[in-house]
This record gives sequence, structure tokens and C-alpha cells, in this order.
Amino acid sequence: MALPGHPFVQEIIMNALLPGAFAAALCATIPASALAQATTTAPDTDHLQQLENRLNQMDAHYQEELKKRDDQIAELRRQLQESRQGPSQIDIDRANATKKITEDILNDIENRKKDEPLQRLAAAANPDIAVVADFLGLASTKNTDAARNRFDVREAELDLRASVDPRADAVLVLSFSRDAAPLLFDKSDTDHVDTSADLEEGYLFLHDFGIPNLTARIGRYHVRFGRQNILHSHDLPTSDTPFVLQSFLAPEALTDAGIETSWLIPNPLNEYIELVTEFNSGEGSSSESPTLRGGAKAQSPSIVNHLLWNKNLTDNINLELGGSVLWGPSTDRDTPGGAGISRDVWLYGTDATLVRRDPTGGFNNQLFQAEAIFGNTRQDNGSMADSWGAYILAQQQLSKDWYTGIRLDYTQDANNRNRDIWGASTYLTWYWSEFLRFRVEYQYRAPSSLPDENLLFFQITWIFGAHPPHPYWAMK
Repeated sequence: MALPGHPFVQEIIMNALLPGAFAAALCATIPASALAQATTTAPDTDHLQQLENRLNQMDAHYQEELKKRDDQIAELRRQLQESRQGPSQIDIDRANATKKITEDILNDIENRKKDEPLQRLAAAANPDIAVVADFLGLASTKNTDAARNRFDVREAELDLRASVDPRADAVLVLSFSRDAAPLLFDKSDTDHVDTSADLEEGYLFLHDFGIPNLTARIGRYHVRFGRQNILHSHDLPTSDTPFVLQSFLAPEALTDAGIETSWLIPNPLNEYIELVTEFNSGEGSSSESPTLRGGAKAQSPSIVNHLLWNKNLTDNINLELGGSVLWGPSTDRDTPGGAGISRDVWLYGTDATLVRRDPTGGFNNQLFQAEAIFGNTRQDNGSMADSWGAYILAQQQLSKDWYTGIRLDYTQDANNRNRDIWGASTYLTWYWSEFLRFRVEYQYRAPSSLPDENLLFFQITWIFGAHPPHPYWAMK
């Protein structure tokens, strides 16, 4: 029987003396062409050698990694054993060095001279500077003076604030104003608008001078009488000042120069009770006060006391109650024949402010405020003028940047109780941004001795520079 395939394959099978059955099976499963190809190609011994070398290298690398792991485990066991036995000498040396440095610093602080002034950073010498402009447009149903039915920049303020010492701050506010709003009792029947520059505020605030709970201001400031008099005109919740404050204090705000102390009174109930006492010059003429009309040559200072109690009734409701007393003998030197006549002025005021904040943390906030003033003013002829006035304000915050409210006013003339005026105002305020605010206000006035009047205010307030604090009614 002839064997299939290439003669060379047949020779190999015969020479190997393979069992017949195995040889027959092998010859049957391997194609003749494959066997022929295998016999024509020599084995690639170089490739096998390279593969063997590569396996040897991988094995050596693996053995090396195992050795590193075993060494790390041994080192960690050694460190763990040392930590159980106690801190090393290196740790002890470091702790001793840290303790010595701390003791040296504390000793240096203790040994420092008490009268050595504290140093401030050079950057702290630069004050925060802000410029506030208040634009007011007014339309009225009557045109009796130049302040009605026109647009103008009512006031521009240059506000500078800085820390002059770790225990004292300084404030300087320069005001440039124009008569852009009518006075209350039609006192300005003029055909021109006055422009003035004034030092509205300039004081040193001492917030830590060694007496607990006591702070002080020295210089010129807004008198602490009532609640709204401490605000600048551009910070009021309405476009104009409440009637009663215009009649008894000033058309915008009563300012004076002197010394003010503020004492937070300790009490067993741990209530917030603050007593403010001012000794001022009594010079109300610079703010056009109808009661304190003394000049720079006032014979004696005025005294102001303001007592304040602040209480959180609930987590979301805060109540503030205040009482004020002002006494100021002044001299009216502008009245013919009135030179040298002492005029005693007594003003008594009370105020209440209730703030309700949205319990959900949103902007559904409400403000309710009221003030009343009773005045006893001696006139140039020696007679006494007793009069009073009040206002009520309610404000609703609609969203983060929108407010609306209403104000009701009544007051008598501080120097003539036979003249009085009623009023009602409603307003809408929009904060376009932190530095720009718009407001529209409608007001109805009913004076006793003059025709009724309807007024429409359009107010724009803008700020550039360092942003001063928001007023208390703007709940951001």
C-alpha cells in the first residue's frame, strides 16, 4: 500500500517506525499542502529565544517588587512597635522646640510696654470712599415756589470712613444740596433755588476706651432723637421726611456738634437697653431747624437723652421702643427785635418699630413704624407754643428688590399750634442693584391754612465707591 503525501513525509514516517494506526491517523488529518509548507520553513529559533528572555525579565521584576513590598511591611511593623513603646526622641525635640517658641511669644506680649501704640497696616490708612447722589423729580398741583414742578439733584454726598486706631473710627460726610423739595408750611415763596455745601457729619467714634458697654462719638452728627432722624435723606424709606420731623426737628435731619455717649445698660433680665446722652452746641440753624434756631454763639449747650429697648418677641418678630427728650435754650437772632432773647425748647418724643421677617427665609418681610413728638417752645414774645405731631408707616417687601408702603402724617406747626397739616403717601421702591435704586411716591397734603395739594415724587439714588451699610428697613 502506497503512503499518500510527499515522498519526504513518507520517508520520515517510515524511519520513525511509528505505529501504523497513529501514523495513518496523523497522515489523514494533516493536509498534504500544510505538511509541505511546514517542511519548507525552518523553525524560528531566534524568536523563541527572545520570548524566553522576556519571560525571565518579567519574573525578575516581579521578584523585585515582592521584595520591596516585604521591606515596606517590615518598616511599618517596626514604626508601629516604636509608637506603642512611646514617642521617639525626634518627636520629643520638636514638641520642646514648639513649646519654647510659644512661651517666648507670650513673654514678649506680656513684657511689651502698655503705652506703646499699636501699629496699623499701611492699607488701613486709606479710607473707604463713597459718593451718593440723590436725584428728585417733583410734580405738584400748585407752583408757589421754585422747588416745585422740576427735576434736580437734591443732594450729593462724599462719604469717607476709616479706622484711625484699633479702638477708634472716623467718619466724614460732606453734603452738597439744592432745594429740590418744598418746605412743609409753604415757607419758601421764592423764585430761585438755593445751593449749599455743608459738613453734614464729621466725628470720631470711640468703640473701646476701657469702660465696658460704653461707646462715644465726638464731633458733628445726626442727633439721636427718634428713629428716622439718624438717617440721611437718601436712606429714608420714603422720598421725603415725615411731616412731624420737618415741623419740630428739621426739613431733612437735625444735626449738631457735641459729645455723645452710648451705654448698654446691664440688667438681670439680660435685655437690650441702651441709653444715649448728648451734650450739643444747640446750633440748629445749619439744618434749618424751626425750634433749635441758635447760631454758633449759643449761650449754653442743648441736652438730648434717648432710651431704647430692643426685644425679639419671636424668632421672626423684633420690637424696638424708644423715648427721647431734647432741651435746648437758643437765641433767635434772625427775628427783628429778637436778638439776645433766650428761647427754651423742650421736645419729647416716642417711637416704635416692629419688624417681621419671613419665617421661610424668603423676602415676605414687613415693617411697621410710628413716631410722635410733643413740643413746648418759648417764642420771642415770651409766650409758650405747645404742639404735637405723629406719623405711621407700614411697608411690605414684595421680593428681594421691591418694596411698597404707605405713610400717614399729621402735625401742628411747632411754633403755632393753630396751623396743622394732614397727609397720606404711598410709594414703590425698586433696587435695580446694590448701587442703584428707583422710587415713585404719591402724596396728598391737606394743610389747614392752604389749598390741598397733590404731589408726585420720582427719585433715583446711585452710589459709586465703597458701599455703605443698608438702612434698617432694607431687609436684604
